[in-house]
Amino acid sequence: GAIATNISAQGAVQTTNLPFDMMISGNSFFIVNNGAENLYTRDGTFTVNDAGDLVTRSNGYYVQGWTSSDGKTVAATGATAKLSLINAANKTSAAQSTTAETFSGNIDGKESALSASTGKTVTAGVYGSDGKNYTLSFKLTDAGDSDSSTYTMTLAGVTDASGNSVTLPANADINLKYNSSDGKLVSANGAASGIVSINLPASVGGSLSLDFSASTNYAGTTGASTIKTAMGDTDGNGAGRPEGTMNGITVSKNGMINATYSNGDKKVLCQIAVAEFANASGLEKAGDNLYQATPNSGAAQTMDVTKDGGSIATGVLEASNVDLADEFTRMITAQRGFQANSRVITTTDTMLSELKQMKG
Repeated sequence: GAIATNISAQGAVQTTNLPFDMMISGNSFFIVNNGAENLYTRDGTFTVNDAGDLVTRSNGYYVQGWTSSDGKTVAATGATAKLSLINAANKTSAAQSTTAETFSGNIDGKESALSASTGKTVTAGVYGSDGKNYTLSFKLTDAGDSDSSTYTMTLAGVTDASGNSVTLPANADINLKYNSSDGKLVSANGAASGIVSINLPASVGGSLSLDFSASTNYAGTTGASTIKTAMGDTDGNGAGRPEGTMNGITVSKNGMINATYSNGDKKVLCQIAVAEFANASGLEKAGDNLYQATPNSGAAQTMDVTKDGGSIATGVLEASNVDLADEFTRMITAQRGFQANSRVITTTDTMLSELKQMKG
């Protein structure tokens, strides 16, 4: 008969553990471009070339998809293009200055340092707009009055990572008021939220929000305050970060490709596009497990792989979908038929030979 390729049936899973080996679950095809046209394949043996693009391992054709413009989302519509995973724009993650600092712990009114002219020093670490570490030194005093529920916080200095002082802009003192009954914060500079802003040098971010709402004021047993700071607000936002370098790339089930960075940042780079056909059996073979669209197959419908319930897995490939048991059975049947036909020919030849001898 003839050899037929059933490209609509799902093949078995072959584990490779290679990060850019991919397998589609569903009826879709990967889209690749050879520079002249789009071709379609179920073979997900991909790699990243020297230019940082996702390509087929066998011939370097560009895998097609959509690129993220904001590092957070991808619009899975419109024309597809090659996917650049490593380039000058996404190789690093930009530094961000710290914009919020949270104070917590207790101010113990019995601590002697609070009544001294130098006060108690409270330090806070921040990232500057250059991504480097800076240390803020605050002076905490008892406000110089007899009210045990009021205190003053003053930004006394800023130093860089080498210990060099940075010139400070003008800042007003921060007046803290606590409830004398339960020790909870009443206000910071009159704000019941306990949040105030201070000015920092431009190299250190320019402005910093300070949240004192988690701090308390009650007399302890040791006469030592435990007030401390943490970068970011109560939800961890505004903590800032240093500059980071890309240290990992992952592919999600929906084909979204994400990058992780040494500073903890994450970015969405792009999304792999797939194609479906009204009649996949009508595709024409183009070699190397590639297919071309034909009038019989219909035009490619480009989509997100999850649109029809499919998904993409990594570290695995789709193996052959041939049913070996069925094919072996067919082979044995054909072999037995051949053997039977051979015996018929042999028997006929013997009979003709005998007949010839009898005639002679």
